[in-house]
Amino acid sequence: MDEVDVRILKLLWEDGRMPIYRIADKVGLSNAAVYKRIKAMEKRGELRGFTILLNMDKVLNSAVISIRARKKRDEVMSIISELSGVMHIIAGFGGRYYGEFWYVDEYELNDKVNYLKKLTGAYRIEIYKHRKEKEMDLSPLDWKIILALKDNARRPFREVAEEVGVSTKTVSKRWRWLKEEDICRAYPIVNRPSTKEIFWFSLFIETDDPLFESKVKRINNLWRTSSFAEPKMVYGVFYGTSIKEIDDIMEEIIAMKGVKRVIYEIIVDERFYPDYLYYVARKKGYKG
Repeated sequence: MDEVDVRILKLLWEDGRMPIYRIADKVGLSNAAVYKRIKAMEKRGELRGFTILLNMDKVLNSAVISIRARKKRDEVMSIISELSGVMHIIAGFGGRYYGEFWYVDEYELNDKVNYLKKLTGAYRIEIYKHRKEKEMDLSPLDWKIILALKDNARRPFREVAEEVGVSTKTVSKRWRWLKEEDICRAYPIVNRPSTKEIFWFSLFIETDDPLFESKVKRINNLWRTSSFAEPKMVYGVFYGTSIKEIDDIMEEIIAMKGVKRVIYEIIVDERFYPDYLYYVARKKGYKG
C-alpha cells in the first residue's frame, strides 16, 4: 500500500459508493488504474469489502469499551466478538483492546461491561460514549435497503430493488434521503494492520474545546475522526510510514491548545462485524 492507495481509501471512506471515474478524477489516474488498485488491495487483504456504517449520533446508542487484559489476543477478541451489538474491535500493543458496541440503555451497557470484565479478566475498563443528537426513525423499507447492502454496499441499486421488491428509483430515492440526513453511509472495511508499508495508530484526545475535532481534521495523515460526549474526547486514526512520522504527528497534537490528555495505540489487529446491523434493526423495531 502506498500514498495513492491511502488517498483512494480516504475517498471511499467519505463515500463508499463513489464511482470509479470520480475517484480517478480526484487522484489523477485512469479509471482502469483505480480499479486495478482497489482489486489489488482486496487481493492483499487490505480491503475486505464494503458495508454500511450507521451514524452513532443518530441511531440507537453506541459506545467504545476500552479493555486492558493479560489473556492472549485471539482469546480476548473472540470473547468480545460474541457479545451482541459488537461492530468493531481493535487490538493495540500490550493487551489493550477497544470494542465498539451498540446498546439500548444503561442496563444493557452495564451488562456488556460486566460480561467483558468477567470473561476477559480485564484489570481496567473505560467507557467512551458517543454524543447523542436527534434520534432518527427509519421505515421498514429503509432497513430492508440497509440490510441488502450489508455485505456489499457497492451493489447496483437494481439488484437491491429486486431483493426488497421495489423499483430502482425508489431505492435510489431512499438512499439519497439516508445520506442527506446523515443516518448512514457505505463504508470500506480496511484491514489496516495488514499493510506492510504503513503504520496505523489511534489517539484518544481529552479536551473541553468543542471545536477541537475540526482542528484535528487539518492535520496531515489523518484517516478519520469521531467524538465522544462522556468523557469529552476526540478520537482520531492516523497513519505514518515511519516511527518518526508518527512521533511528529503526536507532538503536533500534544502541543495544540486545549489538550488535557492523550492516549495512543498502535493498531496491531482489528475486526469488523457487519452483522451489527441486524442487532440495531431489531432493537429499532424492524420485524423483517
